[in-house]
Amino acid sequence: MSTKEQHKIPAPTSLSGKELRDARQVINIFILAWNNYGLYPEDHVYTIKSLENLVAAFSNFFTNHVDLRLTVEKDSLLCNSEIIHKVSQEAPSEDIITLLYRDGIKWIEFQEGLPLEEIVSFFRIAYKYRLFAEETEGDIVTALMDEELEYIDFKAVDIFWQDMLLMNFSQLPPPAPQPEEVADQNETDQSQQPAESDGEDTYARSIADPSISDDQLELSNTDYKILQQMVKEEESWDITDDLFELLLIILRNQTQQEKFTAVLGFISEVAFETIELEKFDLLIKLFQSLQKLLSPEISTEQDWKIPLIDRFFHDLSKPEIFQLISEKLLQLQTSEIEKLEALEQVLHYFSPEVIPFLVPVIMQRSSHEIQQLVSEVIVHLSQRDIGPLEKIAEQHGLEMGDKLLAILNCLQGDRVNGILFKMCEHPSNKVRRKAIKELVERNLKNAQKLFSLIDDPSKEIRACILAAFAKHKSSVLEILLLNYLRENSAQKDPAHILACYKTLGHCGSNTAVPFLRRILLSRGWISFMGSGKLVFREGAAIALALLDTPEAKNVLQKASKSRFKVIRKAFDRTKTISALSGENTND
Repeated sequence: MSTKEQHKIPAPTSLSGKELRDARQVINIFILAWNNYGLYPEDHVYTIKSLENLVAAFSNFFTNHVDLRLTVEKDSLLCNSEIIHKVSQEAPSEDIITLLYRDGIKWIEFQEGLPLEEIVSFFRIAYKYRLFAEETEGDIVTALMDEELEYIDFKAVDIFWQDMLLMNFSQLPPPAPQPEEVADQNETDQSQQPAESDGEDTYARSIADPSISDDQLELSNTDYKILQQMVKEEESWDITDDLFELLLIILRNQTQQEKFTAVLGFISEVAFETIELEKFDLLIKLFQSLQKLLSPEISTEQDWKIPLIDRFFHDLSKPEIFQLISEKLLQLQTSEIEKLEALEQVLHYFSPEVIPFLVPVIMQRSSHEIQQLVSEVIVHLSQRDIGPLEKIAEQHGLEMGDKLLAILNCLQGDRVNGILFKMCEHPSNKVRRKAIKELVERNLKNAQKLFSLIDDPSKEIRACILAAFAKHKSSVLEILLLNYLRENSAQKDPAHILACYKTLGHCGSNTAVPFLRRILLSRGWISFMGSGKLVFREGAAIALALLDTPEAKNVLQKASKSRFKVIRKAFDRTKTISALSGENTND
């Protein structure tokens, strides 16, 4: 390690374009690591990760180049005469370059073989002496010399205090003089006042100005209270919001893919902690800002950002993050509506692979509002990829029941219909009825596929399927019902057969009239032979009445005047239907 009076090692006379680009890349990672060091404890995972990235960056640089010497100026860092880093004007006092310049360091050199331990020591010293009002005496230069770092060299000079304005002392009130000293003090104040400059405020003086007295540095009670409040606000400062803002500024102005990727990787790590802290509002702002970087207005020169941001959202979809989200949803209360709504928006940006982790929330939370919120998220994600929901239906369809059905009803497509068909086999008749109704309403052809349920063991399901058929005029269903009634209908439950005839009347046409005429008007004695039983005649009469065509009415007219009592009795069953429809079949 050099002393303040060491001889200057000759610097390289020129730099290639590649070396300059590589130097900028290393310093960007260096500055990012320094920012993380100031935001998090030294043993924090983010701090350790960023320091390891910095060591790797230096190692890559030294693979192709010699030692990296940098000139420290007031507001910038130079490699030879090229600026490779400018101090942020938003927070210059926090920039490590400002700290090095403040303590008189003129140049610093990082040498091949630089280990993690020396970087940590360098940051620790710079951070310890970052403020002037430290309890421990000393400065960065002295501490670095004491540390005797092997791979970090530097040169410093004692010209700092006259070079940099630290505080506008014109704003400090003078100490209150004792009564007997008032006159002398007034004379002293007048003699020490600087000349006015065109009506501007008095100039700010350096801390090295000999006219600044110790008394002027004393804090009044009011000053002390203000300082206490500032310290309190500093301690309660939420760094996550500011960190995201900083990272987004870096991203928006980044023109190199490697650095852009590195910042995205760091954001991905910070996002996990943000979820842990339940700061979902910050996360949604971050995601929205990233999406804006994908806007159509993006220049073609920056098209390379699009796949990197897409990759960011893909990499963010990790099981450990999904599990954490599930745990948060299970813990959040309905009263925390703002957090819930923010988390809902956040989930829209995740991969549909998060869906299985949302199922426990639907199953275990009794809150209807939370169940509804999660269901809407699943619908949104399933519209992008139905695959995860298919797996859920296969594994948890039985226990989810109508909760799964409510989600499926909001989705479309053959694969969704496939799940609905499987739900028609659910143990719960309630779920089966809802699935049947939804399928038939979506497409009449689905009713044909469900026709076998007409003989379902459950009376509720048989009634449900017939009610579904009855809502549509369909020649296909008409033929299916006619064939069903022709074959072995005598062995079916009479109430069920009557319901089948009614359904035929609703969905059929004149195609069914010949069959119904034969059943209704056949000779009276056939009633003793099965097909002529009263229930069949009544069913045929009801079906004809529901058809309500001239051909059907003609058959009913004949039935009303039949000399066989059993036929007239069957016809009488149509009067209720006629009364309801306002029709008079006897006309």
